[in-house]
Amino acid sequence: MEKDFTIDKVSWHTQRVRNYEFDNNLVYAYFMGLINYLQDRNLTTRYILKQGEEITEETKILATDLTPEGFELIKKGLDRWTDNIFDRGKSPNDYTLLDKHLKKIRSKK
Repeated sequence: MEKDFTIDKVSWHTQRVRNYEFDNNLVYAYFMGLINYLQDRNLTTRYILKQGEEITEETKILATDLTPEGFELIKKGLDRWTDNIFDRGKSPNDYTLLDKHLKKIRSKK
C-alpha cells in the first residue's frame, strides 16, 4: 500500500500570506462544496464530514479518503476548479468542471 498523504487542508489556504484582501469564508465554502461533492457521488472511502459537522482549520482530505475514481478526479480537475473559485470568482457550488471530468472518468469504464 502506498503511503498516505494530505491532498488539501483548510489551513493551507487560510494561513497563506497574501498581499491582497481575502475572505477566508471562501475557503470554508470551498471545502464544504468539495467534500459534499465527493461524498454525494460516492467518491470517498469514509465520511470526511458527517452531517452537520463544521469545517475547521484542521479539516483535510487525505489520499486514503478517496476511492480510485475520486483520486483520479482530484488529479485531473481539482487545480482548475480551485483556480476558478479563488481566482475567477466562481461559486464553490458550481460543479460544472468537476462533473465534466467525472463523466470522462466514468465513461472509460
